Amino acid sequence: MPRYRAVGLAVAASAAALALSGCSVVAAFTPHVDAQIFDSAKEFKAADTAVFGSPKFVPDDATIIRVDYDTQTGAAIMTYTSPTLLAKDVCNEQTTAPKAAIQDSWWPIDGVPKTATKCPGGWSAFAIGQQVYAALPAKSK
Repeated sequence: MPRYRAVGLAVAASAAALALSGCSVVAAFTPHVDAQIFDSAKEFKAADTAVFGSPKFVPDDATIIRVDYDTQTGAAIMTYTSPTLLAKDVCNEQTTAPKAAIQDSWWPIDGVPKTATKCPGGWSAFAIGQQVYAALPAKSK
């Protein structure tokens, strides 16, 4: 009988080790993207947004601000609604519309303009109607 117990313990230990190693394998392939939603620009500006570059181009009348950011690469995407679109005198140069390094269901697939506005911190922003979309590329290593 002791031999059966030893075999049973060995099988149980092997299964536990396999399960734990499987978790670490899954974690290696899981995206490291966090998301935040803010109801207003006031709430957004009061929050700790330094992890994704504290975008100064978000105007005071912005609502429903959504941000997804990759905690490993620094890439981020953002959207918000605003009749003002961008804060005054913050973004001035034109650039090519960004290709988002992160995807979410709210990021547009069609209708993206060819150009965007270059903003501080590496952000590029464009508007579709009163909806503003902005992307921050991954930090180069």
